[in-house]
Amino acid sequence: MEDGSHSGGSDSDLIDSDGSYSDRSHRDRSYRDGGRSSFSGSSSDDDSFDRRSARRRYDYSHRPNSYLEDDRISDLPDLILIQILSLLPLTDAIATARLSKRWRFLWKMVPNLAFSPYDHHSNTRPSALVSFIHKVLLLRERSSINKFSVQLDYRREFRSAVDVWLHVATGKNVEEIYLDLERDRGAPYTLPKNLYTNSSLVKLTLRDCNMNPNAVFSWPSLRILSISYDGELNDNSIASILSGCPVLESLELRKCVDVSRLNTMSASLKKLTIRSCDMTQISAPKVESLSILGFTETTMSLDLPSLLHATLNFELRIVKKGSKDSYQKSGRLMTYLLETLNGVEELKIGTWCIQVLSVLEMQNLTCPTTSFKRLILNTSFTRWDLPGMANLLRNSVSLETLVLNMTRASGGRGEILLRKKDGFKKLNQFYNELDGKKYWNSQEGALVNSLQGLKIVKIIDDNLYNTYDWYSECLLGLLQVILKNVRMLEKVVICTNKIENHGSLRLNSMEVAQTLLSFPKASPSAVILYYKS
Repeated sequence: MEDGSHSGGSDSDLIDSDGSYSDRSHRDRSYRDGGRSSFSGSSSDDDSFDRRSARRRYDYSHRPNSYLEDDRISDLPDLILIQILSLLPLTDAIATARLSKRWRFLWKMVPNLAFSPYDHHSNTRPSALVSFIHKVLLLRERSSINKFSVQLDYRREFRSAVDVWLHVATGKNVEEIYLDLERDRGAPYTLPKNLYTNSSLVKLTLRDCNMNPNAVFSWPSLRILSISYDGELNDNSIASILSGCPVLESLELRKCVDVSRLNTMSASLKKLTIRSCDMTQISAPKVESLSILGFTETTMSLDLPSLLHATLNFELRIVKKGSKDSYQKSGRLMTYLLETLNGVEELKIGTWCIQVLSVLEMQNLTCPTTSFKRLILNTSFTRWDLPGMANLLRNSVSLETLVLNMTRASGGRGEILLRKKDGFKKLNQFYNELDGKKYWNSQEGALVNSLQGLKIVKIIDDNLYNTYDWYSECLLGLLQVILKNVRMLEKVVICTNKIENHGSLRLNSMEVAQTLLSFPKASPSAVILYYKS
């Protein structure tokens, strides 16, 4: 195989001086012929590098003393330098070949290959990226690959190239493959037959790729599998995949529209993530962690007796928004989920789900009594969130840790359930007149009974976008009730990464902490901690 030095330039010619992918092609190589023959043969430069011990130090005896003192990094063993290069974007690692002969071949030994058009390059044309990937694989054909990652705007003419890349990677016993082949139009990429049977894969992530639903799957070492936008996948093929993955621990399905049921007796599967799938039934007796995210159009049946952690951060797609039937359907779904997930230790719940509970609250419908020990609320703390939060807190009788993850409502989604046109005039009037501090004071009696076991309150607020009036009333009103009445409380922790001021009405996190210190405390040992990173 020709090396960069034999083709009129160095290996670093793979990238231009501005860091972009070079579009200069090898005249003697082409992936369009199937490409496998391009990855055979030997190189004298590569052979000499392979014969050199990985721990051998380069001989700098001919260099001046000042150079030895200034270039201590180059005197490190190869294994350490390769580890350093593996922490860099691949193009930066390749660029080190220009430094000296000492560095010329080191990048070829980096075991993790990640290719993306977003790695700070000016030349992001898909064809340039395809050419770049092919050249890299040619120049380092004798080196092993642990991780192979590609993000590419896929076109049909790239199919043979992607086939070759996967053939090369699997031939080197790759352990992790990440394939994101997003496309604007045209047919998606279909995985080649040789990938369905692989003994080395440990982690496989597929975005916008199709599998053959009739294939026989054999991934005996696979532990983590994530599949997105697969239009061919169905209930039977999911069952076939799971039967071919005896040690699978984590499964994520995202926008797999034809998958509606997941039934598995797998003893190894512990984590399940469902994102924007219309799943109607999930039965997995050994799963310990479940996340339902994105959008769904259906209600679902769950059989998860070993579940310990659950995340509900989704929205129910409603054809006719604003109808009372849609609210009833949403309410029934949330009631069922809370009843079914009652035994989990930790529940994380998002804004839409909280606001469904607000609708129930305003219709005098309480949510089920739960035994969660840890509750994480992803909330924008709008008026539409408060009744749902109160509804849930009143019925969390075993709660020990409460986390308020403050999020910014965007695109109007902070008011996703109740709007003026919905016909709920009384509810809308209530929300418009709602006073945050007074509201929590009105809930004090019920909250005192349910939160007596509460020990830790944590507030995570990286973006303080709300105004002083509403933000302070809501947050301080709730925390004042907790500090005043919870006798087992140990600490209130406020974490923030940045503070943004939006005029004189801002209340930043430090001011919140100082205000909390002035509140009376039922627990004499409770402390208030403030962290800013």
